[in-house]
Amino acid sequence: MSNPFLILSDSSSTSTNPYSTASSKVVSIDNDSSSSSSSTTNIYKDILEDVLLCTIDEQPSSSLIYLAELAIELPENFDKNFIDQALFERLHMIDPSSQLLTSITKKSTIRNDINMITENRCIHYLVGCYQRLLRQRNHFKLVFEDIRKLFIDHTKTAISLPDLYDGQDLSKQWLELLIDGQENPLLYEYIDCINNDFLSEITDEIENLYNSVFRYIYKMIQPLDYFSTELITYIGVLKYLAKWPALVRIIFRLSHPKTTSNRSIQHPFGQSGGGRAFEDTLIGSLLSKSCLPSLPGKPYLFFEKPKVMTEHDVDLTSKTMWQPMRTYQQNLSDLFLAFVKNGDVRNDILKWIGDCLIENRGKNKEWSSHNPLTAYLYVSDGFLLNLNFILLNFARPFSEPYSPKLLKINPIYAISQNENVHLKDLYKDTPMIVRDEENIDEKNNTITFNFITEIFFMSHLSYSCSVQRLHRKLLKINEELSHVQHAYNDATRLHGANDENVQRLEEAMEKGASKTEW
Repeated sequence: MSNPFLILSDSSSTSTNPYSTASSKVVSIDNDSSSSSSSTTNIYKDILEDVLLCTIDEQPSSSLIYLAELAIELPENFDKNFIDQALFERLHMIDPSSQLLTSITKKSTIRNDINMITENRCIHYLVGCYQRLLRQRNHFKLVFEDIRKLFIDHTKTAISLPDLYDGQDLSKQWLELLIDGQENPLLYEYIDCINNDFLSEITDEIENLYNSVFRYIYKMIQPLDYFSTELITYIGVLKYLAKWPALVRIIFRLSHPKTTSNRSIQHPFGQSGGGRAFEDTLIGSLLSKSCLPSLPGKPYLFFEKPKVMTEHDVDLTSKTMWQPMRTYQQNLSDLFLAFVKNGDVRNDILKWIGDCLIENRGKNKEWSSHNPLTAYLYVSDGFLLNLNFILLNFARPFSEPYSPKLLKINPIYAISQNENVHLKDLYKDTPMIVRDEENIDEKNNTITFNFITEIFFMSHLSYSCSVQRLHRKLLKINEELSHVQHAYNDATRLHGANDENVQRLEEAMEKGASKTEW
């Protein structure tokens, strides 16, 4: 198999065929050049065997993959093109294990794990070669940069032309690499090289790759709870990728209901829409992880039967519940902080948050607490609490008493109707002080508001929709629970604890108590 992507040799050598084996060819070299050529040949042969884990010898000294085609057309000189050709043949083997040769020498030992030698996943094999090269940097220092670039180029070719590796899911392999990289800095060094080259001017190929990667992450985090270490791992992947603005844009574009489609989660009444649709996205799914159920009918993770729990049990359960919850919220906050550090993409992030809050502010209306469909129309309580935590952390630097940064908040934002405002309908709220209608210029002024102003007003709206609303709800539940408890005590006194109606009241009391304990 010839390599159509073979790197061409220098023009000075184009007059001869480096793969020619004709015996009539005469080569005149002196002793010094002969010694140098022999040394270089040995280096490339070492790269073939120690880095690529391949061989052209039918009786290798250790277990390696035999490159039959390259062995037939053995080049006269071993150079970078030789390694390129070997790499191409190795990558396009359908079943590398079928070409595995083991040493017949009894004293020989297998130097590498068989799974590593027979690796047939394109990305994993290339990054394995990259790591083996880096570990022997000093030995290969004469050709190190050329060979390192060769692995990077083949990876970029695989991403650009995935059809060359039909049957391989390169996006899944790339995600596995991103996960493993959290414990292996060499992998992140490798990924940095690819991303820095590809994302300087984003192409359809790299965008398609990351679209698939983010959809995989979305799918994988669905069944995970907030205390799952695997969930924190995926957040770590996103945090690492946040340093590339192009990827942050892709994340928030995929997480916006107006630009995403084919979401895998649907509520019982069909495809979710309106505010609820924000939860059925990658970012929304992360925000929805909570100790509170995301939909009616789903069980509370804790305090199922608080009546039978001792005070010590309640205290212990509270600590068990809230410690990982605080850790998870801090991880979410750190992730969003990594996102907004990119000044180029702050507008995308603020637009997502603003649209989400506006679409879900109906949940704060009085009627919503009496409507059973509210949970299917808007995001969950846990979602709003997590978002509120993030926004309050954003607001912390300018929220200290007497902070001079408070003077940077532009109050005109609350009445502004220009397109630069991300809380689009905020001006419709009833003002405490009625302003003259003559101030039309202030409302329609095309001023661009700073980040502090945006976060200030978003934090207030988020707090109102989450903490304040849940506080009102909690007071109402306590009031209802008190009525049920009085009815339960009266019924128990009149009919006994085994009466059917008394047991129903007890179940209602247990259910109400489980909502108040969290």
